[in-house]
Amino acid sequence: MKYVSFANESWKDQLRTCYSFRFTETPEFKQQADHITTAVNEAHREGFDNISLITSETYGAGVKATLRCAFDGLGCPEIILVKKPESCSDGAVRYGQCFEVVLWKNGVNVWRHFMDERDHRCYWHKRLGLTMPVAEGALHTLEVQIHKDYIIYSVDGVRVKLRTEDLFEEFYLGVTACEGIVRLY
Repeated sequence: MKYVSFANESWKDQLRTCYSFRFTETPEFKQQADHITTAVNEAHREGFDNISLITSETYGAGVKATLRCAFDGLGCPEIILVKKPESCSDGAVRYGQCFEVVLWKNGVNVWRHFMDERDHRCYWHKRLGLTMPVAEGALHTLEVQIHKDYIIYSVDGVRVKLRTEDLFEEFYLGVTACEGIVRLY
């Protein structure tokens, strides 16, 4: 995948909006001059928008993704690896199984999400939590490199390698904004 800018609506031709099976709500990103953002959303059970964007094509080991982002409060910008999105009867695209590399004010977490295919019930397991201060409102660069059985991520000069033997052989690459105000550049 090539460079995607969120400064104008050209990203809409390169990424598709999708949502976790955990939620029925389907909010949209708000376009700003140089980024897209989420908003307070009292209709959403988390109180904020929870939105993902994913590629139309799949990737595998060797791919690298870089996200320039900022957040306020408990906002969480994420790079995600989605196993298989599904088109739902309400017209939304949703996913269950994924890996999330999550940036937030207290550091970085890596989560593995699972889904029971019979009832779309989702559950998750925290694979790694790195506690470090991450400034709210500041611009950060989150980078993720995928290898056959491990993930390397870095943020603000801190680099971590996580062995992950159950990485998907192929996946859709994307970003998520959740749990607060998130800005993607």
